[in-house]
Amino acid sequence: MKRYSLIVLLAAVAFASPSLAQGNGMGNGNGGGHNKDASQGTGTGTGAITATVSLITAYERSTILGYVQNHQASFSGMQPLPPGIAKKVARGGSLPPGIAKRYFPGDLLGQLPARPGQQWMFMGTDVLLLNAATQLILDVLHL
Repeated sequence: MKRYSLIVLLAAVAFASPSLAQGNGMGNGNGGGHNKDASQGTGTGTGAITATVSLITAYERSTILGYVQNHQASFSGMQPLPPGIAKKVARGGSLPPGIAKRYFPGDLLGQLPARPGQQWMFMGTDVLLLNAATQLILDVLHL
């Protein structure tokens, strides 16, 4: 499992490399098309591929999804977040105020590896991994 994760990470880094970027800074809006000299561009690389690496491991993901499936009665009342709030629940964001949050049950936490300084939470139909001190969203798993 670790070997697969390493391969995926290396592939993501290779695709995110600037040398593989599609743009050369001469796309729409970069220089107005009057001077085609590459030194005049902004060098932003408009076609660059960006990769996101999930902090939630495949094991954690399968354990959480399996738990939710096996305890459907406990999770039957979960409703998706309203669209405006759902857009704000993203990696790097903070918890929206006034939204119902559910902490992970102890038996589910016991099945997951320890994450010191981090906290698991259900919000709507999403699973959030939070920084316990700042409540910053580190990762989101959509159920």
